[in-house]
Amino acid sequence: MWKYSIVATFFAFMTAAYWPGGSPSAHVPITTKMTFNREIVRILQRNCIGCHRAGGIAFSLATYEEARPWAKDIEFELLRQKMPPWNAVKGFGDFINAPQLTQRDIDLIVNWTEGGTPKGEDKDLPPSPLYRSGWQLGTPDLTLKTGSECQIAAGQDKYETLIVSTGLKEDRWLRGIDLNPRDASVVHCAAFYLEASSSKGEDLFLGSWIPGQKPVAFPDGVGLLLPAGARIKAKIHYHGGDAQVADQSELGIYLTRKPPDRKLSVAIVNDPGALIPTGEATRSVRAEYKIDEDSDLVGIRPASSQSILSFQSTAYRPDGTQEVLIWTRGATYDWAPLYYLRRPARLPKGSRIETVAYLDEPDPKQNGQQKEIRWSDITRDPLCILLLAARSFQAPTR
Repeated sequence: MWKYSIVATFFAFMTAAYWPGGSPSAHVPITTKMTFNREIVRILQRNCIGCHRAGGIAFSLATYEEARPWAKDIEFELLRQKMPPWNAVKGFGDFINAPQLTQRDIDLIVNWTEGGTPKGEDKDLPPSPLYRSGWQLGTPDLTLKTGSECQIAAGQDKYETLIVSTGLKEDRWLRGIDLNPRDASVVHCAAFYLEASSSKGEDLFLGSWIPGQKPVAFPDGVGLLLPAGARIKAKIHYHGGDAQVADQSELGIYLTRKPPDRKLSVAIVNDPGALIPTGEATRSVRAEYKIDEDSDLVGIRPASSQSILSFQSTAYRPDGTQEVLIWTRGATYDWAPLYYLRRPARLPKGSRIETVAYLDEPDPKQNGQQKEIRWSDITRDPLCILLLAARSFQAPTR
């Protein structure tokens, strides 16, 4: 009986202290005043719950029982700056849609993790729900369904290009676009384009959607022309879960109430034929774009490829001043956010935007010989996309 009592006590301790999802053992010392219910859940709510929740694209961290087994992993990923996923280096551009994680937040999580991960009192929890699904920019002016249901098999990676008619009878001005997935657990990311009016034209990039990142409307007085009868392409990447599901996402279109003061245009910075040097440990590809009228840079979207080690875009102005608009480190294929500047960057006529991507790609060989490769061999995406708002513009009245 005495032996059984010792063994039972030992297993009870091990289960409580180390078994995933178990409660902290009374034998684990609590050395912090930080608690999950008071401090930690609010940090997760601001930065993680958009993805890490029931019905989201990643495992849930919304409750203490769900988050505690991952405490060390959360600390590790934060200290490595891998989570929340955001490739822009702080101090080079200031972006509205950047995560709200601060150094103080990181310090609190480390303190909580190393101090015994106490739960705290239920009365300290924030109001429910921690994350409100649906339209993050409010009720859209147009709600467009993306065709018929899309079937996503368990574990399937699937890319769908869905074309949706706006039904507009006259020209209107876009101020924002959003996606509302029916099943957020399988929608990995999406990008939106205005379909070209002819077979020879280029589709016009409108924006992107990434789970957990708040959508952003264009600045007041800025709009992008949506012609009458416009059709929008939604390119959606699905990543299946444990079982087959069906998705029929909706597009939310937000229009200006009156003709804008400034017209938004989309500029492509690219040199698809740029030859990438071989035989070097780190290689680069460059392209530039010249500003032909006084403009403000509203947003910037660097190319995304696992081959990109880092990316930088710099503005060189006619007065000799220069400004690094963005510097990113690392990239994940097709997880390519549009970075919205908190304060649009002024770009006088004659400014030059230089972009450079540093690559880490093994030198390709063909029949034992090095083969020349170009930017277009690595990705179909342009090197960079700029959203530019012209400063002098007279919009036609409706």
